[in-house]
Amino acid sequence: MKPSYRIAFSGLMGLTFSLLACSNSTSVSSAIEEPKAPDTASIKDSILHRNVILYRALNFKGDTTVWKEGDCSISNTSFSCYHETCINGCTYVIRHCVDADNKRVKCAGYKDTIYDTTYKDINFGENAIVNYMPVAKIPELDKEAVKKALSILPGNMCAQIFQFSSKYTIESIGLPKDFLWKDKDFNYNHGYAAFLYGDSWNAECSVEPQRVMVNPDPNYPRSIVNRLPEDVSTQTFQLFNGSVQSYSDTTISWKLVYSDLYGRSDTLDVTTKFEAVSADESDSFTTGISGKRFGNCYDATDPKRCK
Repeated sequence: MKPSYRIAFSGLMGLTFSLLACSNSTSVSSAIEEPKAPDTASIKDSILHRNVILYRALNFKGDTTVWKEGDCSISNTSFSCYHETCINGCTYVIRHCVDADNKRVKCAGYKDTIYDTTYKDINFGENAIVNYMPVAKIPELDKEAVKKALSILPGNMCAQIFQFSSKYTIESIGLPKDFLWKDKDFNYNHGYAAFLYGDSWNAECSVEPQRVMVNPDPNYPRSIVNRLPEDVSTQTFQLFNGSVQSYSDTTISWKLVYSDLYGRSDTLDVTTKFEAVSADESDSFTTGISGKRFGNCYDATDPKRCK
């Protein structure tokens, strides 16, 4: 007895069933016969051969990346690739098989599957399709604007004194050793805070992740995305005075080091005057569970945010 097939698509909102039923009847108005269901007996000992085409491409760092045929868009002079892998909240395809009496039966299955894979090299090798290296466009820093934003900073002890958002990672050379840059995104975008422990005789400063309860929704859709050229995300770094020493009327010349996702770096000479700021002088001064921080910041992607 030949089974027919039902294919069910299961998503977050429920199940939707569509029936592909076989029929031996012939339509009067059409001479085209409906497709017949696979014969379980005829394929159970057979091997299925599938032809697969995969693209290979070199990225900026010289690593070979592999993509499915449908992931890449290729023109005469350039190309881009995109692939998204769902890891939560996905849509699934479920196959159900029934016989002529509409009874559930085991679906026909091949003995084995052999994948005949053909690789096509996009931008390297003798058979390269294009001569193109995909590189993300990273906006240059407005160096004068950055220097101006860093020209005067709070010098308060054990506090966040600056926040820098751009397409670069940030480091510094020449600032006091207890001045720390922290990547805000490492803590679920809640960032870090400076906390003062002890008393006036034995005080200690600690820069720690924000004390925020994070309860990720297990049903929230999540996926992993790969791109070529790579996606350049905005990175936010917080600058802390992680010591118990205040810097008032102190001027320091130092270097800001900024690096892009490809490891290309540059430096910017900065001169900063540090001034003590009280809670009454800064509307954005906070304390308590959020630690201490001040409102100085610079956003290279949208400078208006910090005015």
